[in-house]
Amino acid sequence: MSKLAYVLFAVVLGVSPVAAQVLQFADLNTRDFAHLDKAKTVVIIPGGILEEHGPYLPSGTDGIFNRRFADDLGKSIASRPGWTVLILPSVPLGAGAANEIGHKYSFAGSCTVLPATLRGVFMDIADQLGQQHFQWILVVSGHGDPAHNRMLDQAGDYFHDIYGGDMVNVFGHLWAMGLEDLRTAREQKEDGLAEHATMVETSWILALNPAAVSKDYKSAKPLPGENLEQLEKVASASDWPGYFGTPGLASVALGQKEYDRWLLRGNELISSILDGKAYRNLSRLGNVDDPADAAAVANNERLERQHDAWLAKKK
Repeated sequence: MSKLAYVLFAVVLGVSPVAAQVLQFADLNTRDFAHLDKAKTVVIIPGGILEEHGPYLPSGTDGIFNRRFADDLGKSIASRPGWTVLILPSVPLGAGAANEIGHKYSFAGSCTVLPATLRGVFMDIADQLGQQHFQWILVVSGHGDPAHNRMLDQAGDYFHDIYGGDMVNVFGHLWAMGLEDLRTAREQKEDGLAEHATMVETSWILALNPAAVSKDYKSAKPLPGENLEQLEKVASASDWPGYFGTPGLASVALGQKEYDRWLLRGNELISSILDGKAYRNLSRLGNVDDPADAAAVANNERLERQHDAWLAKKK
């Protein structure tokens, strides 16, 4: 149902359009916000790092997954009696693109921000929502870089400590849980570690937005690696195309099974949190030591010095 059709339908029934349980933040006016019960309103912020995914998937691949996940998670939450979901526009920012595995800090298709910038943006959002007395915020930013997740975790901790609410980096917990590999033994051997733009991620997008996958993905040259050390060697090659594994093995069936399982775990996690379960001591991906961090940190510090030096000249 279109927004206009819904509004007309609501008028006929004599109810306010804000009574809808899943709402888009950008569509509401000040009167709509005033009618929200903040204690039972969950704000969802979809993320989506702009990160190269090779020649077969778009730079916005993470955003495709995260937006769909946010929408489906929102529908589940809204099925709870009396609860409303408010979805913000996607925030297409992230840190730690996969090209950094090969010590490439500029790569066609990647447009990332410094980890501190990412944290600052989400702390700013936390301030705005906290000052408006929202109590529940879910960040859906399924990007698997530990530093990226650490920044989102810290923004959530800040929201909790300053405003007393819960700002949950959903995938920070889901990544840390670990899930059974749904690939066959043969596929695991041919695809290698399911790190970035392999058959697994390609399958996700085939299931969620098949038009976004280049039609020649099946002809992709296999570039598997069994561990991060092997992937680093693959990504360090001067002609690395931006993906790992064997995308040609991807399938809609695998993508749908993978997505459904992530959504089930996400619904279970968030349902338990909204029911009052203590979650802040659960494992978080942001707590994992990343062997690629040292070189990435050095590059980030170089950029920060460059920024500071330029600003100092402008004073």
